[in-house]
Amino acid sequence: MKLFSVLMAAILLVAGQVQAKSGEIFETLAEGGAGGWLNVTRPVTVEDMKGKILLLDFWTYGCVNCMQIVPDLDFLEKKYGDKLLIIGVHSAKYKGEQDSARILSASKRFGLHHPVINDYDFAIWKSLGVKAWPTLILWGPDGKEISRYSGEGHLNELDNDINDHIGQASNATSNANFIDQKKSHAPLSFPARIESFQNGFAIADSGHHQIALTDANGKITDRIGNGQKSLKDGTYETASFNNPRGLKTIGSKIYVADTDNHALRVIDTKQRTVTTLAGNGKRGYDRTLKNDQGISVSLASPWDLEILPNSDNQKLVIALAGLHQLGVYDIPSGEISVIAGSGYEDIEDGTADKSKLAQPSGLTTDGTAIYFVDAESSSLRMLKDGQVKTLIGTGLFDYGLVDGTYPKAMLQHAQGLDYANGKIYLADTYNDAIRIYDLKTGQLSTLVKGEDISEPGDILFSGEKLLIVNTGGNSIKEISPDRSNLIDFPVK
Repeated sequence: MKLFSVLMAAILLVAGQVQAKSGEIFETLAEGGAGGWLNVTRPVTVEDMKGKILLLDFWTYGCVNCMQIVPDLDFLEKKYGDKLLIIGVHSAKYKGEQDSARILSASKRFGLHHPVINDYDFAIWKSLGVKAWPTLILWGPDGKEISRYSGEGHLNELDNDINDHIGQASNATSNANFIDQKKSHAPLSFPARIESFQNGFAIADSGHHQIALTDANGKITDRIGNGQKSLKDGTYETASFNNPRGLKTIGSKIYVADTDNHALRVIDTKQRTVTTLAGNGKRGYDRTLKNDQGISVSLASPWDLEILPNSDNQKLVIALAGLHQLGVYDIPSGEISVIAGSGYEDIEDGTADKSKLAQPSGLTTDGTAIYFVDAESSSLRMLKDGQVKTLIGTGLFDYGLVDGTYPKAMLQHAQGLDYANGKIYLADTYNDAIRIYDLKTGQLSTLVKGEDISEPGDILFSGEKLLIVNTGGNSIKEISPDRSNLIDFPVK
């Protein structure tokens, strides 16, 4: 996500540089920002940085554009090794993103292999004249700024800049000396979605890059995918995913929004196979898809899936978070088209093709309309009869935990939702809460909030069960039948 338009970002590339005195940047960073060093075994020192090429990545962990440059950072780290040190400077957009434990959790979720600073007071951001997420600033071994770029798509420029200066790097001590390599061994790792499937459930086990199938009591009966981060079709044992987030089950098939592979996949549980239907593993930029063959296009961070109303289960709506659009995939023909969103990031209603969305992240339907949450505008919106209408939410920087009706009611970066009995149930992610929107009255209320919920990513009604995907807690929770408290839904 960029703070301003593409034009403004381009202007900032020219006018936004702040020249630091030689070596000054090392002392500034060594202090660790207001929130300290994260993803490390010890603080990073001036001596660790001096003599290396230094790349600062200013990010905020709910920003899809920040997520989409992680492969670029991985590429550069692998190519240049220990003469390059990347440091993530996390300057949080949302209040819910300021906590160090959450930032560390996000660092693990995204697979970051470099130190992170919690710059929650924006002191480093302001001192260097940063204006947008993500911003990448490259420094030479002498502590002088080489270049800076805002937004995505700058891998080639950064690669060339580093290549031009890597010969000056004199410090090749191992960065692994201070990087935290610990991994979780819980049954679930950052689960993102849950769907009813046959007599149990399908869970997008994102951190393990797998889809887990369970029985009705949560016992894992199958794992689909080999756990490696890549795009590979094949059997349950040989196929691979990369941070799959969205699921939709139709009969014996499970459709998967394979987010970091920028792909739509299908699991055939009778044949025990995984096949790619759309996307090719590359981040797409085409905002004009219309009846294109899915296997010929590049997508951008598909986040969730839902059946298009009145399509006889033949069309899937796709939340294309990375392009701020909704797409539709026709299962029989294999064609994909954009059905909502101009591609500009904002909150603007009207005809579907001219509306502006902001990182659509979750989808549900009542059989007549598509309801979706736009995470970056903290909004609940509806697509019906070719029109987009906002039900909750007013702007890209308007968020909170406020019950009531539009325009006063507020969410904070909600990512999941489900429909039942005339109401929309919302996983209000950064508020650590489950909210209810009454479609008849327009009233938003809070069902449950507390320490037992950590960044919920999804919610599911299944018979008498109300299940919560407790993404930040690597678990599934259940709200008791009388709706009075949370209980564990053990997955093992």
